Amino acid sequence: MLGFNAELFQSRYMSAQRDGLITSNLPEVSVGTTNQRSSGGRAHWSTAGFFGRINYNYKERYMAEVNARYDGTSRFVGDKRWNIFPSFSAGWNIAREEFWEDKLDYLSTFKLRGSWGELGNQNTKSLYPFYQTLPFGVTDGSWLVDGLKPNTAGVPGLVSTAMTWERVRSWNIGLDVAALNNRLTASFDYFNRKTLDMIGPAPELPDILGTSVPKVNNCDLESNGFEMEIAWRDRIGEVGYGVRGVLSDSRQKVTRFPNATNSISTYYAGRLFGEIWGYETIGIAKSQEEMDAHLAHTNQNALGSNWGAGDIMYKDLNGDGKIDGGAGTLGNTGDKKIIGNSTPRFNFGLTLDAQWKGFDISLFFQGVGKRDYAVGGAYFWGATGGQWQSAGFEEHWDFFRPEGDPLGANLDAYYPRPLFSGEGKNQQTQTKYLQSAAYVRLKNAQIGYTFPSEWMSKARIQSLRLFVSGDNLFTISSMSKIFDPEAIGGGWGDGKLYPLARVISFGLNVNF
Repeated sequence: MLGFNAELFQSRYMSAQRDGLITSNLPEVSVGTTNQRSSGGRAHWSTAGFFGRINYNYKERYMAEVNARYDGTSRFVGDKRWNIFPSFSAGWNIAREEFWEDKLDYLSTFKLRGSWGELGNQNTKSLYPFYQTLPFGVTDGSWLVDGLKPNTAGVPGLVSTAMTWERVRSWNIGLDVAALNNRLTASFDYFNRKTLDMIGPAPELPDILGTSVPKVNNCDLESNGFEMEIAWRDRIGEVGYGVRGVLSDSRQKVTRFPNATNSISTYYAGRLFGEIWGYETIGIAKSQEEMDAHLAHTNQNALGSNWGAGDIMYKDLNGDGKIDGGAGTLGNTGDKKIIGNSTPRFNFGLTLDAQWKGFDISLFFQGVGKRDYAVGGAYFWGATGGQWQSAGFEEHWDFFRPEGDPLGANLDAYYPRPLFSGEGKNQQTQTKYLQSAAYVRLKNAQIGYTFPSEWMSKARIQSLRLFVSGDNLFTISSMSKIFDPEAIGGGWGDGKLYPLARVISFGLNVNF
């Protein structure tokens, strides 16, 4: 097979606005009296590609495929626009070999397969990353010339004409199995994916440069992981049932990046995506004497002041007698260490279903086996961000209160003492408040009944099924109940989003 594809995207917009309508009955620009504004612009991008494919199949026993693409894009310039991306795959169905015939009764499919290939990525954030753009403002100067504010222009940032395609190179090996008259099926894949010449964060340059640093193809990223699926389907008398489970995992690591300062705030070679750096927590001081004894050998003033009962005691990991983050560089992170990783690990799903005399039931569970999450914001801490931002949920009631407190003592509290100023000293990213975002959720459950066809045929109905269905019925998780482990990381600040709804629905499916 040979082919050619091309894409062209063009946009153009223009807008005009005036405020102060003479009458709301005529919502037209021409009857506005104040704040006249207009704007407009245009953009485009295009791609083109030539591709080809050769397939080979010998008696469903040996299979091979070779692909090649030659792609170009308008987002790069000159000899950086075009690139070739090859790939190939092969499979061997051992169950089709003559020596396998005596095993077919209980193992009908046993296929080994593998692939290697490259694809290109041209989706940069900018449509024209190789053009310098002039920051231009209309009548926004801060002085008057002849009674009017002048137009202004700024100095454009640097660009790189060397920017080109990211190359996504991957290989995988897999195994497909079907056994016991196809009642048992399974597949397994292990993959390795490298993103070469990735457009990473702009390299750090001295401030004397005086302008922004352009992004370039300066980074390599490697991903490793697996995907597996196993299913069983059978009948016991009049009961048909099935079980299907899926499990996948992957990790991403930066293998190349020009981090001259070894800063941990950006990419560095060896960094795993999702790393969480934080302090190790000793605990909450239950008295002023306990805090004073801690401060006698550990200075925490880099994080705050006025330490007392109800405040956090941090562990001095590097033994220098003080708590801080050091220079924030590899080898000099002070008392910070990697305390977790926010990448979801071991994503899984489990489907159970059964049928009996027209009745059917299905359950679908999904979840994450491992994930750490450092929650911040008012929804987690309660007292933070001043009186206008702080929250007061039932969970926040478990805060430190000393002996004799009018609300009752709570020396073994989960939260430190609430503060409206200087609260950051207790709310550092730390081991005590690192959340486990692993969970399992009954995503969907459905029960139905299909009426016998001989009943329905008299009413000229082909099939009729009644059902009740429920979504998000329950979740098992050790995470703070304020948050939904499936929805964290979105919204305006942690937790400030519309929650996933629990839905119960009834339905009727009719086919005539």
